[in-house]
Amino acid sequence: MAKCLSIIAAFVNVLVASSMAVKCPGDVTYTLTWRGSWSTENHPNATLPSGAHFSNLIGCTHGSEYIMWRTGMMASPGVKLVAEEGQTGTLETEIKVQKDAEKVWQVILPGFGLGAEAEKTDIEVKVTPDYSKVSLISMLGPSPDWYVGIDSHDLCNDGQWRKTWDVTMLPPYDSGTDSGLQFESSDQPTVPPQPIFRINNTMEGAFKANNAIKSLGEFRFKLMDNSAGKDCVNLLMIVSVTSIVAFMF
Repeated sequence: MAKCLSIIAAFVNVLVASSMAVKCPGDVTYTLTWRGSWSTENHPNATLPSGAHFSNLIGCTHGSEYIMWRTGMMASPGVKLVAEEGQTGTLETEIKVQKDAEKVWQVILPGFGLGAEAEKTDIEVKVTPDYSKVSLISMLGPSPDWYVGIDSHDLCNDGQWRKTWDVTMLPPYDSGTDSGLQFESSDQPTVPPQPIFRINNTMEGAFKANNAIKSLGEFRFKLMDNSAGKDCVNLLMIVSVTSIVAFMF
């Protein structure tokens, strides 16, 4: 009996481990709300520059084989230009190359930026079972090479599409390509370029303060109605339970 229970436990563990890697069913669409919270109230030590804004948003939905940007990684030419100048053309080309290589599903380029404390809600994000991750980037403008964004956030969770996902912490990142310390510093190219890093309140520069840096904004994803996808998930759960019962008896 003890041996049988051990086998059952092992089988259940295999099923659980397998379910962790189960792809989400069907193609679905999310509505993305982008909200800025860059203000003197939230960031009293980081004096807002004249014309403070977020540059045109750009990103993509993709699989595990593509990384648009990541801390510790060198910025691509496209990421560098977004971070320094808010220009999206080069990064768009990079993403389209990856799309042709079947590593990217959707290019996200809504065509607008955002005021420091504004909000946009009409951004569609399309994902599939093989392309369930989303990466985004927008420059803090003006700034040397600072930006906000998300890296490979997966909208598929254990075989089920997330109904909502609120990314409420958007800290500033440095692309490692310009050494300016203030928002309106003159160009000071970093030679050689350094890996991307997250800016914190202990570093010299505009964000230095006694307290941790508060979020500069948020991304809120909401799943649009997709009953077919939900039905597939339910079927997968039934199959898993049936397999366990059949094995036991």
